[in-house]
Amino acid sequence: MLNRRHLLALPLAGSALGGTSAFAQPDFPGKPIRVVLPFASGSGSDNSVRYVTSKVGEAMGWTFVVDNKPGGNSFIGVHDFLRAPADGHTLLYSGGTTHGVNSALFRQLPYDPIKDMVPVVSVVFAPMVLLARPSLRVDSAAQLIELIRKEPAKYTAATGSTFQQLAVNLLRHEAGLDFRDVAYKGSAQSMMDLVGGHVDFTIVDGGAAMPMVRSGMLKALAVTSGRRVSALPSTPTMAEAGLPDIRLNGWAAFFAKAGTPGPVLEKLRQAFTPYLQSAEYEKYVAENAGFYESLSPEQMNQFIRSEIERAKSTFQRAGIKPQ
Repeated sequence: MLNRRHLLALPLAGSALGGTSAFAQPDFPGKPIRVVLPFASGSGSDNSVRYVTSKVGEAMGWTFVVDNKPGGNSFIGVHDFLRAPADGHTLLYSGGTTHGVNSALFRQLPYDPIKDMVPVVSVVFAPMVLLARPSLRVDSAAQLIELIRKEPAKYTAATGSTFQQLAVNLLRHEAGLDFRDVAYKGSAQSMMDLVGGHVDFTIVDGGAAMPMVRSGMLKALAVTSGRRVSALPSTPTMAEAGLPDIRLNGWAAFFAKAGTPGPVLEKLRQAFTPYLQSAEYEKYVAENAGFYESLSPEQMNQFIRSEIERAKSTFQRAGIKPQ
C-alpha cells in the first residue's frame, strides 16, 4: 500500500484533467446528484461524505442526496450504484472495503473495482484507530495485547466492514493473538456495543473514531499510521507498541460509473477540487485524524491495485481463504 510519503511524491490530479472544457455540458447537473454510500449512517465515511457534499453543494449551487445502502459486504450499495445511468447524476462514495479488501475475501466479485467505475476525486486518507471497551481499563495497545494473550479465545473484536476485518486480522497475525470476531453492519454500531461492553475492542478509521474519543466515551490506544497524528498527539503508533508491520490507512473517494462522459467527469472534478484543496478542508481532515492527497484517476487505479494486493497478502498470511 502506498504510504503518505509515496502519495506526496505523486503529481496532483489537476495535471491529468486534460484540455476538454468542464463546461462542455452546461446542463450538468440537471437534477440532484445522488451519492450512494454502501455503509450505515454514523460511520466515518457517512460523516465525511455529508460534510464534503454540503460544502461543495453550497459553493456550486448543486444539490447532493446521500443514500445509505449498507449490508451484504457493501455489495448492495455497489449494485444499486451500477444500475444507475452513466451520466454523473449517481456517484459512489467508498474506499478500502469495496476497492481492496473485498477482492481478497471473495473469489469472484459481482463487480470489477477498476473496470466498472471511474475515480472522480480522492477525498480522504486516515489511519485506523485501536479502541477498547472502557471497562477493560487498559491504557495502551501493549496492555490490551497482554490481556488477550493471558486468556486466549476469551476476548472479542468488533468489525463493521471488511476493511475493519483486514485491520483486526493484521493485529491477530502480527501480535500472535487468539480472539473472536463479531460482525456488525457498520462501524457506528460496533462502537456503540463497545461502549456498552458487549465486545472488547475494535479498529476503526479515524473519522469514525474521533467523535467517540473526543467525547471521552472511548480511548484511543494506538494508530496504524507511520507517525503520530495531530488529532491524537498522545496516542502512539502500532510501531511504538512493538508492531511495526501494522501500517494501514483507511481511505475514501468519489466514483462515477464507467462510461460517464468525460466533460461530466471533468466538471465534477472541478467542482470538488477547490474545496478539497482549501485550508478549511485541510483543518477538517486533520481534526479527524486524516489527510488529503489529490490523485489523478490513473494514480487512483494504481493505488487501488496496490490495496488489493496488500489485502490478499494479509489474509493469506493470516490463513484466511477467499469465499
